[in-house]
Amino acid sequence: MLALMPTVPLSNGKVTLRQWREADASFYVRAIIDPEIQRWTTERPDLTEDAAREAILRHLVQPTNISLAITDRATGGLAGNIAMVSADWASGIAEVMYWLDAHWRGRGFSSAALRLVCDWTFRTLGLWRIELVMDPGNLPSRRTARAAGFRPDGTAPARKAGGPELVRYALVREPHQVVPVAHE
Repeated sequence: MLALMPTVPLSNGKVTLRQWREADASFYVRAIIDPEIQRWTTERPDLTEDAAREAILRHLVQPTNISLAITDRATGGLAGNIAMVSADWASGIAEVMYWLDAHWRGRGFSSAALRLVCDWTFRTLGLWRIELVMDPGNLPSRRTARAAGFRPDGTAPARKAGGPELVRYALVREPHQVVPVAHE
């Protein structure tokens, strides 16, 4: 079985990525009702704290994707969410997505979190390609993608009814940089 969660938190001088905790549910629910998160993501605005808590517990028991809390390394304060999904992890391709609470935006947390999770998945899961799909009007996210080393790589279908065609960015490791991972 593929281990989709780091055994220890991932950290650099700016952020720490750690597993979500049951006690984090209230932060998650409060943060996602922010108009900017609702504008750019598919997070449900009607998510309840109980439903968030149940989702966190299910994920901790049997993760099918990577979902980590973005925290401030200095204070431990919750800043946002970063997740990575794949229809087939053995393909070596996954999609990353993230959001930050309004209080933490503009401080480089998103690009730092992207670099951490991407480096970990390239090293640990043997991925060779990570995609980031976003609304073309989301200029802060496009800047974040570039700051984390992603490059424009085409388009993707809209995810919201009536929404625009999305832009896709990719971060690719050359074959000689990928260390094959044995999957149990």
